[in-house]
Amino acid sequence: MTGCAAVSPAERAQRVSADNKERARLFTEEVYNQKRLDRIAEYVAADYVDRSEDAPARLRGPEVVRTQAQAGFALFPDLRFELLHVLAEDDWVLVRWRAVGTDAQGPMDDDGRPRAVTLQGDSLYRLRDGRFVESWDLTDRLSPLLQRGYKVVPPTP
Repeated sequence: MTGCAAVSPAERAQRVSADNKERARLFTEEVYNQKRLDRIAEYVAADYVDRSEDAPARLRGPEVVRTQAQAGFALFPDLRFELLHVLAEDDWVLVRWRAVGTDAQGPMDDDGRPRAVTLQGDSLYRLRDGRFVESWDLTDRLSPLLQRGYKVVPPTP
């Protein structure tokens, strides 16, 4: 016997899950933390669709990610992501993340400086052959407003 054992379906699923988790980590590090937009096409399929609530409806493929990343970097030039949890099952990867950046276009703090803002959210990705083909993002939208100094005012009866 030469040791040519077949890989079981469970082992294959574990390997795919581990590979996809690593792809999500590398994608976040290279594209968002290192701002290497030239790497987007290595991670995002040509038919990729962002199914998040406010995603651009007509854009597909790497251009969706490029457009969103550029908009994010314009608002937060020093944006930095930290992956809190990365879970995967087969072609699905769920990432719980926190990002911190200086709000270049929002209201200034009491000393007249741009505010540091912390963002939090979850991103669910579906991968095919190691590339993102779909995603859904759920982001805390209230906390960044409160950090910028906005107030929640209850309606008057």
